Amino acid sequence: MNINNSNGISSKDIQQYMMNESLGKGKDVKEDKSAVIPQEKVDISNKAREIQQINSAMSEIPDVRDEKVSSIKAQIENGTYNVSGEELANKMVGEAFLDIFA
Repeated sequence: MNINNSNGISSKDIQQYMMNESLGKGKDVKEDKSAVIPQEKVDISNKAREIQQINSAMSEIPDVRDEKVSSIKAQIENGTYNVSGEELANKMVGEAFLDIFA
């Protein structure tokens, strides 16, 4: 379909008019540049700030303690690594309690 007689009105003008009508404005948006756009504001509670600080501190702690791992590897290679059965049992029971009550 070919429309030749548009009376000098572009599709952009029509879209602008339709948008203004849907917003309930009778004037062109270009004329309303003085309107202030409200800025969004977020207030964070003190508790949230504490949580953010803790999270950032936790992210700086390495997941693997390389010094401890290399020390244990060296002990294993030298044959000097020895774990007390009592220590192991205490750690296992302690971890189980943490899992239950967490």
